[in-house]
Amino acid sequence: MSHVLWQGAAHPAPIALFRDATEVLLSVAEQRHADDPSALEAPVRRFVRDADEAHAIAFDGPEPLVAMSLDDVLDCHRASHPAASDLVIIAGIHRGFLSLAARPGLAALSDLKGRRVAVDTDTGYASALFHILRRDGLERDRDYEVVYAGATNLRFEKLLAGEFDATLLGAPYTDLVQQAGFGLLGKVADALGGYQAIVLAARRPWLALPGNEEAAGRTVAAITQTLAFACDPTNRVRVTRMVQPALPGLNAPAAAAVAEGLFGSQSDFLRDGRMRDADIEVVLDLFDRSRGARLTLADVHRLTDTRLLPPAEIAPGANR
Repeated sequence: MSHVLWQGAAHPAPIALFRDATEVLLSVAEQRHADDPSALEAPVRRFVRDADEAHAIAFDGPEPLVAMSLDDVLDCHRASHPAASDLVIIAGIHRGFLSLAARPGLAALSDLKGRRVAVDTDTGYASALFHILRRDGLERDRDYEVVYAGATNLRFEKLLAGEFDATLLGAPYTDLVQQAGFGLLGKVADALGGYQAIVLAARRPWLALPGNEEAAGRTVAAITQTLAFACDPTNRVRVTRMVQPALPGLNAPAAAAVAEGLFGSQSDFLRDGRMRDADIEVVLDLFDRSRGARLTLADVHRLTDTRLLPPAEIAPGANR
């Protein structure tokens, strides 16, 4: 399947993504379509090991769509790769569900002094984590050791295995890590006043090929329509059952907690696919500080194409 030539408007465009909240959502889409073939099918997914792999796929495929952090898209856009200027954000997916998880016995940020703190790479959520720790008087390499440990699901497993002391995790792993006896030291959005995490990115030349925009639109619709279904409280029992295939071994109480965290009233999902300017500005401030850049809200708006999104008014309660 070529990143440039893949075409198939009758089906959603394939997507590369992390095993995070987005995958649980798409697993729900898959289960819903199996129960009701009239519901949109879920796209074919490929799971990335880390942000570096997500960047490579965004530039060169083979998947035409990539779900990664806004910070990562900005990093790619400033890269020297020939395709850097082709990248476009076609939807916002979620605001992160991010919390700093730590092994038992660590109850405050100050307890991380002298500890090992894990990130995926220096892009993505790492900028937020380093900034929060710096505000609390902790400097990387001086006060704590940075460990590069891959994508969220991998960091979750390695945290449980004791390979480091703390890391940022997003839902559903924030629920799962607490059930394993680990603690949360705070939420990123609370510490920073907001945050835009995962977005759906494509390449403009690929979108311009016949059928591809429609295929991308089907992927976006699978996300937004599944969110409307999953966030409807009357569907909670069904949704609780549907999250389990994405997280093998999940018992019923844990599945209920995950479903509530992802799709309840405090959900970080963007139900109409539209990012908030205030959340974008938080990311821009962190990005400019860490990269020495001078990006603005207008730059992100130019990187964004909302034509494939549903009208905001059709998603009651969208984005809280």
